[in-house]
Amino acid sequence: MRIANLSKLISLLGLVLLYFSGCSAENSNDNDPSAESLETAPEKQLPDLSEAVEKRFEGKTSEAIKILRDFNVKFPDSHAILIQLARALHESNQYALASFRFDQAISAGAPKQALKEAAVSYSSAGDYESSAKRYADYLVLEDDPKTWVQYGRTLAKIKKTTDAINAFSKGANLLTYEDRLLMGNLFAAKKLLPQAQYWYEEASKANKADADPLLKILQIKLNSGDEDKAESLIFDLEKVNPGIIDKTDLADASANLLRRTKLGVFIRKGISPLGLSVSQLVSGLTKSTNAQPKKVTSAGPKLPPTRPLLEPYPDIETKSNEALPAPPALISSAAENQSLANVFSSPPIDVSPEPVISNVENARISYLDRRYQDTLSSARAALKENPKNAEAWKLCSQAHFQIGEAQEAEMTILEAIRHDPVSLNIRMDYLRIARETLSSNRYLAELEKARDIFPESSDLVWELARRYHLVERMPVTAGILYRKVLELEPEGSGLANQAEMELLKLRE
Repeated sequence: MRIANLSKLISLLGLVLLYFSGCSAENSNDNDPSAESLETAPEKQLPDLSEAVEKRFEGKTSEAIKILRDFNVKFPDSHAILIQLARALHESNQYALASFRFDQAISAGAPKQALKEAAVSYSSAGDYESSAKRYADYLVLEDDPKTWVQYGRTLAKIKKTTDAINAFSKGANLLTYEDRLLMGNLFAAKKLLPQAQYWYEEASKANKADADPLLKILQIKLNSGDEDKAESLIFDLEKVNPGIIDKTDLADASANLLRRTKLGVFIRKGISPLGLSVSQLVSGLTKSTNAQPKKVTSAGPKLPPTRPLLEPYPDIETKSNEALPAPPALISSAAENQSLANVFSSPPIDVSPEPVISNVENARISYLDRRYQDTLSSARAALKENPKNAEAWKLCSQAHFQIGEAQEAEMTILEAIRHDPVSLNIRMDYLRIARETLSSNRYLAELEKARDIFPESSDLVWELARRYHLVERMPVTAGILYRKVLELEPEGSGLANQAEMELLKLRE
């Protein structure tokens, strides 16, 4: 009984202690505001940016920047605030700071549009390398033709010619006059003159008042020897912009062309072309010389009509009995004694026109005669007729290589391969150039690639064997390839004999 009463007492004491501890906890929460804030305080909300945006639109960018910087201190990771701040800085011409803030916004998770805006700010700041990177990142996410054009302009400024051409081609329908002129310059820098001329012509169509595109085409024609087209361009330019050629470095070449091709006209007009400018020469050639002299009317009496100087031919009917004068002899004295049978039995004279030689054939003949500039002129004329003529591209490459222009030679032979990838002769020409222009590893890789395409070419296998033998110092591989040459070449051929000699050297 005593034990039961003791347990009831303990339970009662526990309830009392629990009651007082709950009251003390409630009182402590009432007295501690921080505890209440932890339980009931809402999450921090971003500030209203409408005032800052309104300041920007009103042109009060300094005030907008101050507001946005205060917000940025409180919310440093908000990309919305960073983007508005970057835009305000850009509008106040602080392009370097704007691009920095755009980069911060991108790191904080801003939408992809921020990449494009960052590219524009970097470009305005003159940092075209960074601008190109931002454009490239944006275009991976969004295929935007207008942005491709902006990207092409930036690439052109950092001399990435091929990439700039490719970028412009993605937005070709949106190119301005300046863009078309720039495309012509880019192709001209790569010595792709037919393409350059095409874009200069497109630029001229977009702005007929500007003479720059026609001057560029004139330069191409003068350099390539297309004198007829060059002469026509000179007259067109002088008609629209008199004296424009004399202000350029094309003046001497243009004047010399007119003096040479129009010398007979100058002589007939009594003009000495020496020392005359292009404008003066064109003016002299176009000046009319067909002015009729003024008729002079006499005030005195008119003379009676005079007797005709020549008597009319006698009337056949009235003078039928008179012998008509004999016609002049139609047959030479040497043939007078020949009979009609002998005359008509003579073999007919061949009067067919001489065959016309194509521009490609002219280029090939010039190359064999070592007239490399003439080779280039004829080959380029052939490319004007057909830009896909692989043989013309190859002849261009050979001529460039012979006059020491290795880079142009490589570029043009690659064009030939692009238009005729299965031609072994073109591929061998490329390898001869690549041996001089590529690194050792790259050249070996190109040899291997060519052998995969033309596995039955003994010349390629021989070249590869020599490379492994003399440069790579791999005699086992070289020996295998020499034996492959023996399989491909007929017994007793010069290449087979050379392969046998090299195998003997390797055995020694």
